[in-house]
Order: sequence, then C-alpha cells, then structure tokens
Amino acid sequence: MSTEIFKNMPPAYTQTPQAPIATQAAKPNNEITVKEAMAAKNVGDTYESSAVKTANKGGIKGFIARVKSGFATLGEYTKGFIRGITSGVVAGSVVYTAGSIINSIKTKTAEKAGTTAKRLPNKALAVAIGVASLAINLWKSSLNANEKRSDIYHRWIGH
Repeated sequence: MSTEIFKNMPPAYTQTPQAPIATQAAKPNNEITVKEAMAAKNVGDTYESSAVKTANKGGIKGFIARVKSGFATLGEYTKGFIRGITSGVVAGSVVYTAGSIINSIKTKTAEKAGTTAKRLPNKALAVAIGVASLAINLWKSSLNANEKRSDIYHRWIGH
C-alpha cells in the first residue's frame, strides 16, 4: 500500500499554538516584550515530541526498530510478571508460615495462662506482601523495557 495519499493530509499529532501576534500597537511607546516576540515568532511553527518523530521514521530500519522494540517490551514485561509472581508466592508463603508459627505459640502460651491470644492476620498480610512484590517487579520490568526500547531506537534510527 502506498503512503502517497497521506502526504497532503496534516498529521493528527501536530499542534499549532494559538499565541497572540505581538504588534507594536499592543504596548504604549511601541514596546514589545521578549516573550511576546517569541510568541509571535512561533505562531506558525508545528511542534512534535521526540517520541513521535522517532516512531514515525520510516523505511526498513524504522520497521525493524519497531518490531524489535515490541518484542523487547513483551519479553521484559513477561519476565517481570513471572519474577513478580514467583517472588510474591515465595514471600507470601514465608510470611504466612511465620505468622502461623507465631499464632500457634501465642495460642499455646495464652492457654497456659488461661486467656485468649490476639492473632495476626496471616492471610491478608501474605496477600499484601505478594501483591507488593508483583507490583515492584512489574515496575522494574517497565524501566528495563524503556531502556531496551531506547537502545534499540538509538541503534537502528539514531537521534
């Protein structure tokens, strides 16, 4: 499919700032501030972020960079999810086991003393630790994915 039909269409991501045009009549004594002069200069300019410029670079190198970036991102998020689930299960199990041991010791000592013991919320604490571990690992994988995408775009497309 040819991209020639899209050449004359304005891209959706461009923005034209609507700054007022600085004229000499705007200020008494014909004074124009630097800010107004810069606004007048930039009225017709279009602005694109560097991410949009990088993503829209065409050609075979751009296509390769986008495909490699997609696979790198998917791989990093998958690794982060698996690590998070694994470490969350391990940490949650350790917390649950330790809480159970502490609760049983409290119960036995309370029975000897003839009172009731206040129990720790083992299940809720174990789930909270597991979810926190998953969240931390997903956050780390997001940072790793961003770094890999940056390296890929730098290598294949440049700045």
